[in-house]
Amino acid sequence: MPTGFATPLRLLAVLALVCATLGAASAQTDVPPAPGARIDQVRAELDQIEATLKRDSLDDATLGALRARIEPLSAAVDDAVAQLQPQLKAADARLEQIGAPPAEGQPAESPDVAKEREAQTGARQKIDEQIKRGRLLQVEAAQVGDDITQRRRGLLAQRLFERSRSLLDPTLWVEVTANATRDFAATGLIFSDWRAVVSRNLSPASIGTALAATLAALLLLFPGRRWIISFGNRLALREAPRSHLRRSATGMMVVLGTTLTPALAVFVLYEGLKVAGWMPMRAEPLLQALVAAAGFLGLVQGLMRAFLNPRHPAWRLVNLSDAAVAVIKNQPLWCALVFVLGRLVDRFNDLIVASLAVSIVTTGVFAVLNAGTFALALRRLRAAERIEDAAAAEGKTPERFGSPLLSLLRLLAWAAIIVVLLSAATGYVALAQFLANQVIWIATVLTLLFLLLTFVDDLLTTGLSAQTGLGRAASEAIGVRASSLEQVGVVLSGVARVTLLGFALLILAAPWGLETTDVFGWVRVAFTGVQIGDISISLSGVFGALALVFLGFALTRVVQRWLDRDLLPKTRLDTGLKASINTAVGYVGGLLVIVIAVSYLGFSLDRLAIVAGALSVGIGFGLQSIISNFVSGVILLAERPIKAGDWIVIGADQGNVRRISVRSTEIELFDRSTLIVPNSDFITKSVKNVTHGAPVGRVQIEITAAADVDPTTVRRILLETAKAHGSVLGFPEPQVFFNSLGKADNGFTLFASVPSPRQAATVKSDLNFALVKAFKDQGVAIGGAAAPSLPDAVDRIGEALARFTLRPAEPAAARPHEASDAPLSSAPRPEPQP
Repeated sequence: MPTGFATPLRLLAVLALVCATLGAASAQTDVPPAPGARIDQVRAELDQIEATLKRDSLDDATLGALRARIEPLSAAVDDAVAQLQPQLKAADARLEQIGAPPAEGQPAESPDVAKEREAQTGARQKIDEQIKRGRLLQVEAAQVGDDITQRRRGLLAQRLFERSRSLLDPTLWVEVTANATRDFAATGLIFSDWRAVVSRNLSPASIGTALAATLAALLLLFPGRRWIISFGNRLALREAPRSHLRRSATGMMVVLGTTLTPALAVFVLYEGLKVAGWMPMRAEPLLQALVAAAGFLGLVQGLMRAFLNPRHPAWRLVNLSDAAVAVIKNQPLWCALVFVLGRLVDRFNDLIVASLAVSIVTTGVFAVLNAGTFALALRRLRAAERIEDAAAAEGKTPERFGSPLLSLLRLLAWAAIIVVLLSAATGYVALAQFLANQVIWIATVLTLLFLLLTFVDDLLTTGLSAQTGLGRAASEAIGVRASSLEQVGVVLSGVARVTLLGFALLILAAPWGLETTDVFGWVRVAFTGVQIGDISISLSGVFGALALVFLGFALTRVVQRWLDRDLLPKTRLDTGLKASINTAVGYVGGLLVIVIAVSYLGFSLDRLAIVAGALSVGIGFGLQSIISNFVSGVILLAERPIKAGDWIVIGADQGNVRRISVRSTEIELFDRSTLIVPNSDFITKSVKNVTHGAPVGRVQIEITAAADVDPTTVRRILLETAKAHGSVLGFPEPQVFFNSLGKADNGFTLFASVPSPRQAATVKSDLNFALVKAFKDQGVAIGGAAAPSLPDAVDRIGEALARFTLRPAEPAAARPHEASDAPLSSAPRPEPQP
């Protein structure tokens, strides 16, 4: 029985060993070569490219293929150098630990140490040589790439400015007529070959395949296109809010539907004919061009419907009237149709190997037709502008149509059209074709760019607002406030707009000689690093440092929040010290984060010291107040003469300290306003800290009592009332002082202690209410002599009036108001007789 099981177990063991061996072998084959080996490979490939470039007969396609090989080689060298850099640093660290050999006259070192130093020095020298070779290859690859780019631009200029024959030359048309028989024969031969291929592969399976492909193409072209557009409209109406987003989203779906369905239909038909075996190899470039032509025509038609939409004015992306739309709605499609026909004719000429005269004529004629259709489109656009301007003048529309940018583009288009016509007339047919194609292409790209910018802006700003379902769902899913999500949407919209503009510029500049490999090469150099002296600065390093700063400050905030919520509340520290500890942790964490980020960028501390020394001059002159406030803030946190929560008085203002920051201190005044005070004011000026050191508050109440009131009674009432209040401390005990002694009233002062100065005002108010009641209950008059009752007051007023009435008349000399009327004389006036 055991023997029966042993054989399968042995087989399983052998199988496992074989699988492990194969896995190890495959793993070994997947291991990338060492950095030095990769540098050698790049060296060999670069030598091969340079040898190929020595030939003068290279065309643009060959140069483009060679240029495409440069970028991977540069990336491989960059990767190899990046892998060698840590090895070089490690070798330097080992040599630093070993140290320099002993100087003459010093004790000799052991042979093992000398041998180890020699080995480490050799290893470092080898790594350094590989790095130098890699950097040399980087420079050489960049130079070779620039050389290829310059040669391609030279070929482009040579092709564009090569003069052939003018369309106005009669001999050219005579030659075309003479070669017509040959060209028609070549065309017939193409169709004959096509019929032969179909006849040779004719079978029920091929017929079924071709019919299925044709049916699928028709379904895509008609019902599929309508379904995609209607689905997009329903989706926009259901999901998008009632805003401009509905129009832009509907426009995007229309463009997608009208662009993809024709291209897919022709592509399905093309692939079906290939699978059926009915496609001659010579005709494949023409069918491929037909796929691109169908997509371009669909794109132009979709853009026209998105922007103009003749049937549904409410969905137009541009504010135009029906009359203006009726003038220009067909022009974009006519321009695109002429452009596409010209491209297809060029491919057909290549297919039949048409004569040079026919190629010149077809190229020039379609360049002129392109210029003519675009000129007609510009004329129609101007007519639409006149219609809109007239409506604006009559007050039917809020604003005039057009913009300065549109006027500039129209002026450039007219200039290009004139150059196209002149070039075709003077024999520069290639230049005429190039400019005519560029006018159509630039107009299409700019229109598509405007649609994309509008859609992205509406989607990321309006779509992420709190008023939309998408915005609310995103806010709940991410867990952020709606206002914060709107801000994120605005930032993302800006980034997306810049990205779209960059891609549009690349697409527009590509026909003029700017290649994507050049742009991506610049981006790669920026990301991998730019060497400035001994320091390598790269975008990847900058982004990494920014990520470290973000994560470091986030971690610091987490630690501060933990201290504020969990640890510090469980201690016996006062509120001000807790706030100081929390702030100090923030300062230390921020400083460490900045140091780590700068070190990540490759700056050592000695370089930072040099930079700090250089900046100290500027700090001394221009940043004195900022540095003074910062140092004062550090002193406030260290010495803590004031702290968060203290009641301070500075000048004519007083309030509670809320926060001590790097530059200033926030004070909340008693009227709930905030006072921002620079930290240096707390160091250089006098500041009263009412609650410093947790002092005991004191209540002081001054009263006056009538002179006939017993002072001991007043003292007793004051002390009993103060001691009866729950907030008055028993130690120190309340005290009453006899301040002043007068004829009508006597002055007394009550002093009582409370646990905190913040309670003094409340306790004083309570004691005032209680004292008024206590004195009234005891019949003691306070605030001066007792006020007379109403009957006594009336009697006293009557007695005063009686005395005034019965009093004898005063002599004239005793009346000052009459003395001024008497003449100035020194003779005495006679007294009146009784």
